[in-house]
Amino acid sequence: MRRPTRILTLAGAVPLTLLALTACTQPTALPPIPTATASPTPTPTYGPSAATIATLAQREAGQGTVVSVEDEADGTEWDVRVVLEDGTEQELHLGTDGTVLAGPSTDPTDPNEESRNRAQVAAASIGLAAAQKRMLAAVPGGRVTSIGLDDYQQGVVWRGDVLAKGVRHDVRIDAVSGAIVMNAADAPPTPATGS
Repeated sequence: MRRPTRILTLAGAVPLTLLALTACTQPTALPPIPTATASPTPTPTYGPSAATIATLAQREAGQGTVVSVEDEADGTEWDVRVVLEDGTEQELHLGTDGTVLAGPSTDPTDPNEESRNRAQVAAASIGLAAAQKRMLAAVPGGRVTSIGLDDYQQGVVWRGDVLAKGVRHDVRIDAVSGAIVMNAADAPPTPATGS
């Protein structure tokens, strides 16, 4: 004669053992399921604009006119030149938050440079911020990586480098009228070909 009690006990013990083992294991997260629509690649951010940096440098210098701003590290460090009333130059290096990393320090200038600096500042009725705005209108989607007063064709211009889609544009704005006098793009980079 068989003992049905033993079979029932064994049959009841297996589900209880599985339940106990399940309770002891840690839950694991399932890997995410890839979707057909991926979010677009984020646009890189480069920090503040050249005009914003000029405003911060002007505040720090306390005097003079900002005549050049140059991006030295993808918008994380800027070299700024300020011309004082006597034509001498001061140099500052600013971070993206306006923190002064170096300067202001006085750059050595001779009397000819000082005279030229005073003449350029006096001739420029269009300021740096307005010149930057005109440059960006000339090169839509661009970013001004350097801008500064310069002599060009017997006049004074704001000369700037505008980077757009990997191509550098040399843009010059008449510092008196605000007209675009040059907008020349470098040749776009050519992809390397395999041999």
